[in-house]
Amino acid sequence: MSGKVRGALIWSFAERYASLVVTLASTMLLARLLTPQEIGVFSVCAAFVTIATVLRDFGISEYLIQEKQLDDEKLRAAYAGAIVIGWGVGAIAMLARHPLAVYLKEPAVVEVIGILALNFAILPFASPAFALLNRNLQFRRIFVIQFSSSFVHAGTGVILAMNGFGFRSLAWASVANTAFQALLLLVMRSPGTLLMPSFKGMRHVFGYGSYFVLSRLLETFTRNAHEFIIARSFGLTSVGLFSRALGLLEMFYSNVTSAVLRVATPVFADQHRSGTDLSVTYAQSTALMTAIAWPFFGYVALMSHDIMRLLLGPQWDAAAPICSLLALAIMPTYLYSFGPNLLNATGNVSKRLRINLIYSPVHLVVLVIASRFNLETLAASWVVSHLVALSLYVYYMRTLLGASTRTLLGPSLKSALVAAGSIGPQALMAQAGHHYDWPLLVNLLTTGAAGLAGLVITAQGLHHPLAIELSRAFHGLRQRMTKRVAS
Repeated sequence: MSGKVRGALIWSFAERYASLVVTLASTMLLARLLTPQEIGVFSVCAAFVTIATVLRDFGISEYLIQEKQLDDEKLRAAYAGAIVIGWGVGAIAMLARHPLAVYLKEPAVVEVIGILALNFAILPFASPAFALLNRNLQFRRIFVIQFSSSFVHAGTGVILAMNGFGFRSLAWASVANTAFQALLLLVMRSPGTLLMPSFKGMRHVFGYGSYFVLSRLLETFTRNAHEFIIARSFGLTSVGLFSRALGLLEMFYSNVTSAVLRVATPVFADQHRSGTDLSVTYAQSTALMTAIAWPFFGYVALMSHDIMRLLLGPQWDAAAPICSLLALAIMPTYLYSFGPNLLNATGNVSKRLRINLIYSPVHLVVLVIASRFNLETLAASWVVSHLVALSLYVYYMRTLLGASTRTLLGPSLKSALVAAGSIGPQALMAQAGHHYDWPLLVNLLTTGAAGLAGLVITAQGLHHPLAIELSRAFHGLRQRMTKRVAS
């Protein structure tokens, strides 16, 4: 891992973790200010808008990141494409809100989507500039933009909820976040990147984007389909419970996985242009990711009840078993988490689409069958489609990179041992905490500390790549401290 990549990762993680503090605080407050019914209404609308957001971007951000020869003409075309698609999708969302409200039998859906649709009018002016910051690995600026915006988002949501806006609080918070982020991007954009839109060259932009957006639409719809299935089968209160359970796990994605993946695409693209063997990079990156992710999800599976009770209060206890099952079902996804990024970075977006054309129907069928039973069965069923996706990505990675399954996933076998070395102490400490009836926070902290100690010791003993990166980070920190003391 080069120094430039490490620097980008440090700033990316710093932004995610700083935002996590804000997000956790606002989540705890909003869970006490809003009811499961109100959060369920917003969750369904947010799922619908998220799907529309993928279409709105149309792969333009990814196009700008991976494009080998980016000039003013292509950048102007990207701005024009963002405006045309963004405003068009916003208009469609406004028209679709009434039929969706009828389908869900919830009139409030009309109002919430009407508010959220304002984001589509703002985002086209911000997304290309944000993509260029990612392309150039300018994650220090991204830190300032994202962290500041998270304060605006959290503050707006909490203040409005305290003043009786209910489910509207979360919708207006989203709009405030988007508007503030766009304003900061205008100020902090890279020089020469704010250009007048032009339709010339849009065909080249849309050529890449068509495959990308179809793939992302399938992925996003598949990822959010459970909201509609649960709403129809079990009601909006169940949507709220499932949403909070999944939301806890998605904090890891937002603050760890996403922080790495947004650096991965420009790095993969750069290495692809230079002729580097991407199979080695993919294998080592996957090993690092699984060594971090698997112990975390093991921790959540063990401690979901205590986490829910501490963060959200007793009214959310029913979400705990759902959260535990989802945590276990999500684990296989980290064996292919870098797959989409690698395909995008190498221009193989059509292969990503082929994968999703198989995976998405499988996932939907599994969810529909599981919805015949209960929420717990539906949560556990996710592991089936995730294993299908894993097999598909491994097949295409082997074909694209000319590497064996052992080469791609072999280093992650050590990650399984690292996870076992972390989850084992966690289970023992959690059992002790429950036996002696320790306070929730004490039990969570001691269990987490036991898991962290087990992770570090096992990784060191196995000479896992994570141990190497930790040693380098510690050595670099010690050198900086020594220099400061000397000066």
